[in-house]
Amino acid sequence: MFTGKSVLKRAAITLSTASLVSVAFMTTSASAVSDDSNGAAALCGSGYRPLDEIDLNSEHVYLSYNGGTDCVVTMHVPGDWGSPIDDTNAWVATTPNPPSSQSDSGTYSYYAGPVYVYAPGQCIYWGGGDYWGQFSKGPDHCI
Repeated sequence: MFTGKSVLKRAAITLSTASLVSVAFMTTSASAVSDDSNGAAALCGSGYRPLDEIDLNSEHVYLSYNGGTDCVVTMHVPGDWGSPIDDTNAWVATTPNPPSSQSDSGTYSYYAGPVYVYAPGQCIYWGGGDYWGQFSKGPDHCI
């Protein structure tokens, strides 16, 4: 038979263990994706492959491609995962035939995007960053 103290102690140990497992899982998952162009491509969806990237001080901006659609994701560097950073953004646009663009901006703890533009055979403009710095490039990847 369990006493009130042993039940509370057992519940506290179970809760503590579950919390540690949850934190370890969240940390492992975030770190595995945070500095990985393949992880950014996976955020874009099935069939995307890494195409280009730019490393900023507090962010990595990744461009991925699936044969017709470009995708941009801006990810915090591993040490900043879980910390909300103002003005985290990702954007992508086509040249004017026809013009098309998509952007995502906000105070994010992990990443901005993914954002997409369908641009086979067109040059694109793309970029991202955060409060501390921005990156933009283009016309680029004219395939």
